[in-house]
Amino acid sequence: VLLSLLNEERWNQNLSELGYAFLDGGINYRIDRHWTLGVNYRYMLLRNLDNEYNGRQTLYGDVAYSKGVKRLSFTLRARLQNAWYPLVLNETKQNSVLYNRDKLTLRYRVNYYFVPFINGEIFIPVNHPTHEKIDRYRAAAGFYYNFNDFFKAEVYYQVAHELNQSNKKTNYAIGLGCFYEL
Repeated sequence: VLLSLLNEERWNQNLSELGYAFLDGGINYRIDRHWTLGVNYRYMLLRNLDNEYNGRQTLYGDVAYSKGVKRLSFTLRARLQNAWYPLVLNETKQNSVLYNRDKLTLRYRVNYYFVPFINGEIFIPVNHPTHEKIDRYRAAAGFYYNFNDFFKAEVYYQVAHELNQSNKKTNYAIGLGCFYEL
Protein backbone atom coordinates (compact mmCIF):
# COMPACT_ATOMS: atom_id res chain seq x y z
CA VAL A 1 0.00 0.00 0.00
CA LEU A 2 1.35 3.42 -0.99
CA LEU A 3 0.14 6.79 0.26
CA SER A 4 0.88 9.58 -2.20
CA LEU A 5 0.89 13.37 -2.18
CA LEU A 6 1.39 15.39 -5.37
CA ASN A 7 1.59 19.13 -5.89
CA GLU A 8 1.67 20.35 -9.49
CA GLU A 9 1.55 23.61 -11.42
CA ARG A 10 1.05 24.12 -15.15
CA TRP A 11 2.32 27.37 -16.62
CA ASN A 12 1.09 29.19 -19.74
CA GLN A 13 2.33 32.11 -21.83
CA ASN A 14 6.05 31.39 -21.72
CA LEU A 15 5.99 30.63 -17.99
CA SER A 16 4.53 34.05 -17.14
CA GLU A 17 1.06 32.86 -16.10
CA LEU A 18 -0.09 30.11 -13.77
CA GLY A 19 -2.85 28.33 -15.65
CA TYR A 20 -3.61 25.45 -13.33
CA ALA A 21 -2.46 24.20 -9.93
CA PHE A 22 -3.52 21.28 -7.79
CA LEU A 23 -2.86 19.28 -4.66
CA ASP A 24 -3.59 15.56 -4.93
CA GLY A 25 -3.58 12.86 -2.29
CA GLY A 26 -4.42 9.20 -2.52
CA ILE A 27 -3.86 5.58 -1.71
CA ASN A 28 -2.59 2.94 -4.12
CA TYR A 29 -2.54 -0.82 -3.73
CA ARG A 30 -0.09 -2.88 -5.76
CA ILE A 31 -1.76 -6.22 -6.51
CA ASP A 32 1.40 -7.74 -8.03
CA ARG A 33 4.43 -6.61 -10.08
CA HIS A 34 2.22 -5.34 -12.90
CA TRP A 35 -1.22 -4.30 -11.56
CA THR A 36 -2.05 -1.33 -9.31
CA LEU A 37 -5.37 0.06 -8.02
CA GLY A 38 -5.71 3.58 -6.67
CA VAL A 39 -8.18 6.14 -5.32
CA ASN A 40 -7.31 9.85 -5.14
CA TYR A 41 -8.79 13.22 -4.21
CA ARG A 42 -7.62 16.38 -6.00
CA TYR A 43 -8.30 20.06 -5.26
CA MET A 44 -7.56 22.34 -8.24
CA LEU A 45 -7.40 26.01 -9.07
CA LEU A 46 -8.02 26.84 -12.73
CA ARG A 47 -7.45 30.25 -14.27
CA ASN A 48 -10.41 31.70 -16.19
CA LEU A 49 -10.45 34.40 -18.87
CA ASP A 50 -11.02 37.12 -16.22
CA ASN A 51 -7.65 36.25 -14.62
CA GLU A 52 -9.36 34.74 -11.60
CA TYR A 53 -8.91 31.22 -10.26
CA ASN A 54 -11.87 28.91 -9.75
CA GLY A 55 -11.72 25.94 -7.42
CA ARG A 56 -12.75 22.44 -8.41
CA GLN A 57 -12.70 19.10 -6.61
CA THR A 58 -12.08 15.74 -8.24
CA LEU A 59 -12.38 12.19 -7.04
CA TYR A 60 -10.93 9.45 -9.23
CA GLY A 61 -10.03 5.79 -9.33
CA ASP A 62 -7.25 4.19 -11.37
CA VAL A 63 -6.43 0.73 -12.64
CA ALA A 64 -2.91 0.52 -14.09
CA TYR A 65 -0.85 -2.17 -15.79
CA SER A 66 2.93 -1.69 -15.98
CA LYS A 67 5.57 -3.77 -17.73
CA GLY A 68 9.29 -3.23 -18.11
CA VAL A 69 11.97 -4.69 -20.35
CA LYS A 70 15.49 -3.73 -19.28
CA ARG A 71 15.53 0.10 -19.16
CA LEU A 72 12.30 0.62 -21.13
CA SER A 73 8.88 0.41 -19.46
CA PHE A 74 5.30 1.31 -20.20
CA THR A 75 2.16 1.91 -18.14
CA LEU A 76 -1.40 1.70 -19.43
CA ARG A 77 -3.82 3.40 -17.06
CA ALA A 78 -7.63 3.59 -17.04
CA ARG A 79 -9.16 6.29 -14.84
CA LEU A 80 -12.75 7.13 -13.90
CA GLN A 81 -12.92 10.71 -12.71
CA ASN A 82 -15.75 12.88 -11.43
CA ALA A 83 -15.28 16.63 -10.96
CA TRP A 84 -17.41 18.94 -8.81
CA TYR A 85 -17.45 22.59 -9.73
CA PRO A 86 -17.84 25.51 -7.33
CA LEU A 87 -21.19 26.67 -6.03
CA VAL A 88 -20.83 30.12 -7.52
CA LEU A 89 -23.74 32.14 -8.91
CA ASN A 90 -22.09 33.09 -12.19
CA GLU A 91 -20.96 31.58 -15.48
CA THR A 92 -18.44 29.23 -13.82
CA LYS A 93 -21.18 27.05 -12.28
CA GLN A 94 -21.28 23.66 -14.01
CA ASN A 95 -22.69 20.25 -13.24
CA SER A 96 -20.35 17.43 -12.27
CA VAL A 97 -19.05 15.38 -15.20
CA LEU A 98 -17.78 11.79 -15.16
CA TYR A 99 -14.88 10.99 -17.51
CA ASN A 100 -13.05 7.86 -18.56
CA ARG A 101 -9.41 8.87 -19.06
CA ASP A 102 -7.08 6.34 -20.67
CA LYS A 103 -3.34 7.03 -20.72
CA LEU A 104 -0.27 5.31 -22.14
CA THR A 105 3.16 6.28 -20.78
CA LEU A 106 6.54 5.13 -22.11
CA ARG A 107 9.65 5.61 -19.95
CA TYR A 108 13.37 5.03 -20.44
CA ARG A 109 15.47 4.72 -17.27
CA VAL A 110 18.83 6.34 -18.02
CA ASN A 111 19.92 5.72 -14.43
CA TYR A 112 18.28 5.68 -10.99
CA TYR A 113 17.87 9.46 -10.97
CA PHE A 114 16.93 10.45 -14.52
CA VAL A 115 13.92 8.94 -16.37
CA PRO A 116 12.64 10.64 -19.57
CA PHE A 117 9.07 9.85 -20.66
CA ILE A 118 6.38 10.48 -23.25
CA ASN A 119 2.65 9.94 -22.78
CA GLY A 120 -0.69 10.32 -24.48
CA GLU A 121 -4.14 10.50 -22.92
CA ILE A 122 -7.72 10.58 -24.18
CA PHE A 123 -10.80 11.91 -22.38
CA ILE A 124 -14.09 10.09 -22.97
CA PRO A 125 -17.17 11.67 -21.35
CA VAL A 126 -19.52 9.24 -19.62
CA ASN A 127 -22.37 11.56 -18.62
CA HIS A 128 -21.69 14.86 -20.42
CA PRO A 129 -24.92 16.53 -21.60
CA THR A 130 -23.60 17.37 -25.10
CA HIS A 131 -20.36 15.39 -25.68
CA GLU A 132 -20.67 11.73 -26.65
CA LYS A 133 -17.27 10.98 -28.23
CA ILE A 134 -13.68 11.58 -27.23
CA ASP A 135 -13.68 15.29 -26.50
CA ARG A 136 -10.04 15.90 -25.57
CA TYR A 137 -6.60 14.42 -25.94
CA ARG A 138 -3.24 15.44 -24.64
CA ALA A 139 0.37 14.44 -25.12
CA ALA A 140 3.45 15.23 -23.07
CA ALA A 141 7.19 14.72 -23.05
CA GLY A 142 9.40 15.26 -20.05
CA PHE A 143 11.44 13.60 -17.35
CA TYR A 144 11.29 12.41 -13.77
CA TYR A 145 14.11 13.04 -11.34
CA ASN A 146 14.25 10.60 -8.41
CA PHE A 147 15.80 12.15 -5.32
CA ASN A 148 15.30 8.93 -3.34
CA ASP A 149 12.80 6.05 -3.06
CA PHE A 150 10.10 8.36 -1.64
CA PHE A 151 10.47 11.72 -3.39
CA LYS A 152 10.61 12.55 -7.10
CA ALA A 153 10.00 15.57 -9.30
CA GLU A 154 8.83 15.85 -12.90
CA VAL A 155 9.12 18.51 -15.59
CA TYR A 156 7.23 18.21 -18.87
CA TYR A 157 5.86 20.03 -21.89
CA GLN A 158 2.23 19.23 -22.68
CA VAL A 159 -0.16 19.91 -25.55
CA ALA A 160 -3.89 19.43 -24.90
CA HIS A 161 -6.47 19.71 -27.69
CA GLU A 162 -10.26 19.66 -27.54
CA LEU A 163 -12.28 17.68 -30.09
CA ASN A 164 -15.95 17.42 -31.12
CA GLN A 165 -16.82 20.80 -29.58
CA SER A 166 -17.92 24.06 -31.14
CA ASN A 167 -15.16 26.19 -29.55
CA LYS A 168 -12.11 23.94 -29.73
CA LYS A 169 -9.09 25.06 -27.72
CA THR A 170 -5.49 23.95 -27.76
CA ASN A 171 -3.41 24.52 -24.63
CA TYR A 172 0.36 24.42 -24.42
CA ALA A 173 1.78 24.14 -20.93
CA ILE A 174 4.93 23.42 -18.99
CA GLY A 175 4.26 21.28 -15.94
CA LEU A 176 6.22 21.00 -12.72
CA GLY A 177 5.30 18.34 -10.19
CA CYS A 178 6.59 16.87 -6.95
CA PHE A 179 5.57 13.42 -5.68
CA TYR A 180 5.97 12.07 -2.20
CA GLU A 181 5.10 8.44 -1.45
CA LEU A 182 5.11 6.61 1.86
